Amino acid sequence: LPQLSEEQGQSGNYGLMDQIKALEWIKENIANFGGDPENITVGGQSGGTSKAVAMVASPKMDVEVDRLILQSGLNYDWPFQTQESAEERGTAYLGDLGLDENATLEDLRNIDAEKLIDNTSSNYPGGMNLDGLYVTYESTKDAINDGVFDDISVMSGTNMGEGSYPKVSTADDFYAQYKELLGDLYDEYDFENLVKVDDNTAAMVSRQLGTYGLGSYVSRNLMANRVYGKMMSERTDGKAVNYTYLFSQCTPESMSDLGTDRGWASQWAWHTSELWYAFNSLREGVPEVRQWRDWDYELAEKMNQYWSNFIKTGDPNGDGLAFWPEADENMGYIDLGAGISTHDEEMTDLEKLMMDYTVNCFNFPVAD
Repeated sequence: LPQLSEEQGQSGNYGLMDQIKALEWIKENIANFGGDPENITVGGQSGGTSKAVAMVASPKMDVEVDRLILQSGLNYDWPFQTQESAEERGTAYLGDLGLDENATLEDLRNIDAEKLIDNTSSNYPGGMNLDGLYVTYESTKDAINDGVFDDISVMSGTNMGEGSYPKVSTADDFYAQYKELLGDLYDEYDFENLVKVDDNTAAMVSRQLGTYGLGSYVSRNLMANRVYGKMMSERTDGKAVNYTYLFSQCTPESMSDLGTDRGWASQWAWHTSELWYAFNSLREGVPEVRQWRDWDYELAEKMNQYWSNFIKTGDPNGDGLAFWPEADENMGYIDLGAGISTHDEEMTDLEKLMMDYTVNCFNFPVAD
């Protein structure tokens, strides 16, 4: 709010301030709980990833972070809102609440907190802003290009089906929309012969392509994560070691989910569904609508080992686990789904198309 900025010199980013303060406390006290203050990993999921990288990029944080875990959110070129636009949004939000947009801070601080929360407003305050104090880069990309992340290894990935993709219903619509999306790349890669669909498969393939690498949502594009690994490997001469995953496991559905928007046919590996597995928190009958199968429990055990190993050593690999290749010049990745498969083989023509599209779409500075 302008009122807060006048009082404090800037406003916003209070959640980021809390996170930095919490990590400072951890650095100072974790040894008392058996932890290592010289070995710190910060992680987040979805919006939590932008918060995690903002902590690392903030000049106000003096805690050294060794690794990042970014689940469904590389957020490479995600811009921070300006201080001015954030204040405009905050002021409009007061109006949406029926309050005087020029109310004094004294009046606002005397209002019950519940009255200040209405997340149905399109102006609901959210996201960090470029305050020049806690957030000084216009985007994560600028911080990366400035070398802030050169000493940090990253595990990042996305879930199958949560990427952005053209909504199509027929093969003709599929090819028309991808011709517009790909531009010159469409003919360069002979897309109509490279990707074959019919009216029955067009919608499914479009959604798959959106996740694998032809999606415009940077944080939910597998190829963006793979390209980031390649870029950082080149940039740091292999010092920054990165690992990329695709989570493709579909959670079990209840009978009442069949044929609804909650069914796996609609949800696929839905946004946040990997958290049960990463934390190995599956429990029989919890929640009641999920009838966990033997493979769900086994996959959760293995994923938790990968995550734990990365936190401890910077390398997810360990005994009894399929080898997870680095996302380096080969842009390797692991697919965690109905089985576990690893990939660091020579890229197919379709993958090369995805790489070219992703580099162009998000302006990755990657060598040929």
